[in-house]
Amino acid sequence: MVRVGSLFRPAARVLVVAMMVTGLAAPAGGQGASLVLAVDVERFSARASAWTSASVARQAENLQRAADLGREAARIEAEAEAAAAAARAAVIRAAATTVPPTTTVPPTTTVEPDPATTEPPTTTAAPDPPSDGPTPEQWAALRHCESGGRYDAVSPSGAYRGAYQFARATWDWVASFNDPSLVGVDPAAAAPADQDGQAYALYDRQGASPWPHCGVHLSS
Repeated sequence: MVRVGSLFRPAARVLVVAMMVTGLAAPAGGQGASLVLAVDVERFSARASAWTSASVARQAENLQRAADLGREAARIEAEAEAAAAAARAAVIRAAATTVPPTTTVPPTTTVEPDPATTEPPTTTAAPDPPSDGPTPEQWAALRHCESGGRYDAVSPSGAYRGAYQFARATWDWVASFNDPSLVGVDPAAAAPADQDGQAYALYDRQGASPWPHCGVHLSS
């Protein structure tokens, strides 16, 4: 007769051996997995560190480039402002020293009264010309050449007015030191005496040059 216990002993020994084999194999497998994990973490950390360094370097480079561009823009703006200020100063200096000519072209043969003047200027006695300058006959020749001798004459363009064909700007400039009350007065509407006085004052400052074509009569 076979005992039951004797049948289970071989099976139990097999189970024990299998458990021992499994227990021995488990630590070996776990240690290999830990080693692989450690290698992957080190590689990832190295790559992350390299990416961070590159990112910081690019950011620093961009900041430096932005600073350089800002300084260049400020320099260009400063140079432009300086050039504009110099141009304005030059215009102011030119305006302070430049006197517009009385006439720039020879008068035309057609000189008509100013339509805005409803009546001729008064016939106030003209002052005598300076004794050390052109004679009354020479001034008369100049007036005849410039305006046909008419004190109310106006050039076809309207730019030159009166017996001596004053430009308004020149008239006002002469009046500023000769007779300030005449500043703003239309030369063609001014009294003959005032026109003569303005012409004498202009000649005293600039000679015959303000009349480039007819001024020859003042020296003939």
